[in-house]
Amino acid sequence: MISESARASTAAEARFRLDAPNARPRTTRIIALDPAAERAVRPVAEGSWTGARFFALTGTTPAGDGLAEVPIDVTLREADGGAWGLADVLADADAVVMIATSGAGSAAASVIGGACSARGILATGLVVAEGDADARPALHGLRPHAAMLVVASGADYVSDMLSALRA
Repeated sequence: MISESARASTAAEARFRLDAPNARPRTTRIIALDPAAERAVRPVAEGSWTGARFFALTGTTPAGDGLAEVPIDVTLREADGGAWGLADVLADADAVVMIATSGAGSAAASVIGGACSARGILATGLVVAEGDADARPALHGLRPHAAMLVVASGADYVSDMLSALRA
């Protein structure tokens, strides 16, 4: 009896393989949740990406009725300076990568993660921990709102991670 891997590479199974690339490239939105994350993402955004767009968190719209600390919408700024609402940013997105270095964007991560979940968009959290920085606040802020959570030991990893996600 041959293994599944060996069977999958037989000529009989080769007829089921697709040799063409995906007809539609992935559209990924990368969102920096705090100023240090924005600094880490800025040089990566200048690279050549197929369907990726880069944003930074600028502010939130608080809910009414005494819930001022709970945001209901997030405003994002693109590299060219344009401001976008979260719904517009996610309109055609296949994947979202939230990047944090601290717990500062936890409330926004909650809103972004919830919006991704409601739309069936894969949300990934990437925590960039430089040097001896404590990554726990960022981890706790992203963990409930990301299907995949990665801790990077430095900003150099951001580009590699986005490439692995086919951004």
